[in-house]
Amino acid sequence: YVDREGMAGFEQIEQIKALKTEPNATFITKTDVKLYKNRTMLIDRDSGSTCCVKIKWKAHDSDKERELLLGFSHRKTMRNPKFYAYSYVSRVYAFEPNAPFDIVARSGFFCLGFATDNEKNVSQNEQVRGAADKHKLKLWKQVFVDCPRIHFVTGITEKYGDEETVIISYGVNDCYPRMIEVSKEFLVSLLKPL
Repeated sequence: YVDREGMAGFEQIEQIKALKTEPNATFITKTDVKLYKNRTMLIDRDSGSTCCVKIKWKAHDSDKERELLLGFSHRKTMRNPKFYAYSYVSRVYAFEPNAPFDIVARSGFFCLGFATDNEKNVSQNEQVRGAADKHKLKLWKQVFVDCPRIHFVTGITEKYGDEETVIISYGVNDCYPRMIEVSKEFLVSLLKPL
């Protein structure tokens, strides 16, 4: 609810509900395995991270290409067991550009990495130079050495002058920001079954 100088806020915005159920993830990751009291380590719903860029989409059962929107969502680990609490993983999803905005495809979960060696060599920030690297993603008894415990996608935009490439911004362990360039083709490939 927003109230600016007595003006009405969002109370009259209509809630839109999807007509279709969410599709299954296109690939299974170790986070999907039920290991703790017959549950996955992750909470049972996605939360929004950032949205959206236009993508070209061709379903596996159609020759027709159409335009969808692509965004990022995230999940975090459950509070218990406490040692593994609140690590984050991401996924990409694609959805219809018009109401009711049905989700068409969802990837499996993945992480975005730490700063590269080159970034560490030129940075004056001790967090970028490696202080934040000790906090790695841990799922049960496995440590993912290339994955920060927390990464959180905060932005996505088309690269200026190159609509086939996006720039993704994200935070690493709540310590420093990163931006990476990724082709839309690669992101779309994450949405296709293997």
